[in-house]
Parts: sequence; C-alpha cells; structure tokens
Amino acid sequence: MSEWTYLWVNLGVVFVPFVASFDKRVAFFKEWKAFWPACLLTMVFFISWDVIFTSRGIWGFNSAHLTGVDLLNLPVEEWLFFITVPYACVFTYACFKKYIPKSPLGFAHRGITLGMTGLCLGIALGFYDRDYLGLTAALCTIWLFGTLLRWRAWMGHFWFAYFVLLLPFVISNGVLTGLDFWSYPFLHNNPESIVDHIVWYNNEENSGWRLFSMPVDDLLYGLLLIGVNVSLFEAFSKRDSSSVQIHA
Repeated sequence: MSEWTYLWVNLGVVFVPFVASFDKRVAFFKEWKAFWPACLLTMVFFISWDVIFTSRGIWGFNSAHLTGVDLLNLPVEEWLFFITVPYACVFTYACFKKYIPKSPLGFAHRGITLGMTGLCLGIALGFYDRDYLGLTAALCTIWLFGTLLRWRAWMGHFWFAYFVLLLPFVISNGVLTGLDFWSYPFLHNNPESIVDHIVWYNNEENSGWRLFSMPVDDLLYGLLLIGVNVSLFEAFSKRDSSSVQIHA
C-alpha cells in the first residue's frame, strides 16, 4: 500500500472496459455521446454530496494512500471514482444489452424493482436518523419509484448487470475500506477490526454492518450511482437516436 493505492484502484477498475470499448464487436466508444453527459451530470450530484458529507465527518480519506492532490477538499482520486466506476458499469450494461437483446430476467425486473422500492422505503424510514443510510435509501426509493411510473424495459438488463457487478464492486470497494478475505468474517458488525483503509466511515451514520470490510450501506449507494448513470445514459441515447431519425 502506498500513496498511489486509490489511484491504482481507479485504473484497475476502468482499464479493461476502456480498452475493450474500441473492440469492433463492442464499439462502446460510439456511445460516448450518451455516456459522458450522463456521467458528468451524475458526477455533479455525487461530488456535491461527497463534499458535504466529508466536511461533516460522515466519511473521509486516509492521506497515506492518496497522491495529495485535492479539489474542493476531496482527493482527486475520489473525483476519478465517479468516472471510472460508472464507465465500467455502464460499459458492462451496454454489452449485455448488445449481446442479450431480450431482457435476461424476462418480466421479473418489474417485481424486483417494486420489491426494492419497498425495501428502500422501509430502510429510509427505519434509519432516518442516520444520515448516510437514511439519505441513500430515500434517494434510491425516489429513483426506483421513478422507473415504476413508466415501463422501463431496460430495467431487466440493468438488474442483470447490477447482480453480475456485485462481486467486482465488493472487491474494489473492499480494497478501499481495508479488505482482507482471510481475516474478516463474511458479514459482521465489528468495523473496528479493519486495520487499514483508504476510505473511512463514521459508523454512527450507517447501519454498522460490514460485508467483509465494506459497509453494507454501500450496496445501496452503488445501486443509486449505477442506476442514475444508466437512466441518464438511456435518456441521452434515446435523444441521440431521435435526432438521427429526424435528420435522416
């Protein structure tokens, strides 16, 4: 571990998806017109959230694993996180849509979305006094409810991609929070056992439960981050498609 650790995590997350974007069978670079506006708009919201929570000590960063370059009191590696993770996730989602044209989950995605909306609403109400978990669950509820208002056929591919990405998400996020598969139980509520980390959390503002070293709350945070990116990506893709048809 060194001052380059967080930067290496970012590069490790995005390297393969970025290189594969230029493969003629994938050609994700052709969808950058939709991806980059979606990513940057989402980034504005999440960075604003990040700045506020960092200033309030709800989470923070271990300077021993950072290059020392800050912007708005956030390490530059944190800014890159909101580019590299969405890029890898939306790339994966787009690949599934291309190679599995029909919904991999059939119509079950509607039930999954409805169930997750109810679960997030329950968590938001039950943990309203914990800023991280309560706010994240509330925002997930709003986003999920929005997808239920209209038939979002792409949600089948979204949920499939989300479930597939859970393992790499837990691993990459676990590295940030001090992952050690050999020392930590699968699920526990003893965050003090974490001996080294890049990102730390104030456990009075989350559930206190850890998936290995990662707060389980991050699963909802990841759901929201990926979900908003995919929603905007689909919106911009549809707009670009309509524009092409008009000018054809």
